[in-house]
Amino acid sequence: MEGIFMQRRRFTIEFKQQLIQEASEIGNASQVARRHGVDPKMLY
Repeated sequence: MEGIFMQRRRFTIEFKQQLIQEASEIGNASQVARRHGVDPKMLY
């Protein structure tokens, strides 16, 4: 089964900082992660 591997996405430092700031302002990392299409574990 070739071609079923997911490619790893790379995020810029600015994007990561924006998500962390949003999560701290809102107080809900899961909601911010869902809105931006990233894994919630990335924010913890």
